Amino acid sequence: MFKKKDPERLALVSGGRNTYDTAGSVPNQEALQIDGADTIKHCHDNSHAQEDREREKKVARKRLYVVSVICMIFMIGEILGGYFAGSLAVMTDAAHLLVDFTSFIISLLSLWLSSRPATHKLNYGWHRAEILGALLSVFTIWLVTGVLVYLAVERLISDDYTIEGTVMLITSGCAVLANIIMALTLHQSGHGHSHGGLSSHSHSHSHGHDPSHKKGKGHNQISNHAHSNDDHVDLEQNSSAHGRRAQQANASVRAAFVHVVGDLLQSISVLVSAIIIFFKPEYKMADPICTFLFSIFVLCTTITIMRDILIVLMEGTPAGVRYSEVRDGLLAVKGVIAVHNLHIWALTMNQAVLSAHVAIDESVDAQTVLREMTQACFSSYNFHSVTIQMERQADLKPGCILCEDPKM
Repeated sequence: MFKKKDPERLALVSGGRNTYDTAGSVPNQEALQIDGADTIKHCHDNSHAQEDREREKKVARKRLYVVSVICMIFMIGEILGGYFAGSLAVMTDAAHLLVDFTSFIISLLSLWLSSRPATHKLNYGWHRAEILGALLSVFTIWLVTGVLVYLAVERLISDDYTIEGTVMLITSGCAVLANIIMALTLHQSGHGHSHGGLSSHSHSHSHGHDPSHKKGKGHNQISNHAHSNDDHVDLEQNSSAHGRRAQQANASVRAAFVHVVGDLLQSISVLVSAIIIFFKPEYKMADPICTFLFSIFVLCTTITIMRDILIVLMEGTPAGVRYSEVRDGLLAVKGVIAVHNLHIWALTMNQAVLSAHVAIDESVDAQTVLREMTQACFSSYNFHSVTIQMERQADLKPGCILCEDPKM
């Protein structure tokens, strides 16, 4: 690791002032920015990645507001239509709309919480509130689906019910239209593109605030976290690249979309049942059978989103990021000897975080290697934060369990 008077430590100079003094203390731990001329200056700017996330949240809130209003209007209509038609399928569809409406409110609340600033206790902020909201939404639909299955089975056994085919047909047709509108409103398609695998170069552009700032290959912010009682330096870098992999859909909107798609399929099945019952009233059992089949489908559609939620909560490698690809990309940077203690996790579905220990050759410049590694990371993935601890080759300990690569 870096010793107290290593040239690499004393190289962090901005405007003639050393960021580290010769005693190894840190007189100033403000965020620093490196421009194309290899100078360092104080910077408190938010990265473009942060701006993208805020823009995404704003769009998500707008979509959820719109579908909440649509959902409430058609839910009331279905309750009335199902009551007058005597249709359990229509009533359960209305109940499912109520679940959807509740999930939209939960999602809006979680988005608001995730926008709250970080605190000393919650130093990552409330980002995980979005994941918890989506998790609660999935649990809610599982609970209601179980109730619907019970009611459908009860109707099949008792066979004591009558259905008004005309009212059911009109109501179910309106429900299908409402769900199509909500699904189109919530639908999210990935945007952006990738420049391929992780490499030691980037195709992005640098955005400095210095008139002498040159076009570079990344927009790097370095926050130094040095400890006077230790002999290493943690360099945390936040950056954004113009070319990046497509972001994953906002978790709350994605959960809401799954709700609506499930409800749309139920509404279609209810419409089919209504058509059958309208022409053949003796086939009224199509009503509970349709409800039963729909419930099974909804449980299946929520498995994927539940899996992604659990990956985030278990701090697993997020979807769209390959652990081996990131590791190999860091190793490909000139001067890098070894990469260990590499951890990749996610705060939310679209906010990946990386930390790693990197051993470099003593003959190379640490800052140059650091810039190339972070540019490689941010050019290929939309990381929320990257923390790299620079070490010397002599610091490597063969056989260290903590330094071994994780299993496949």
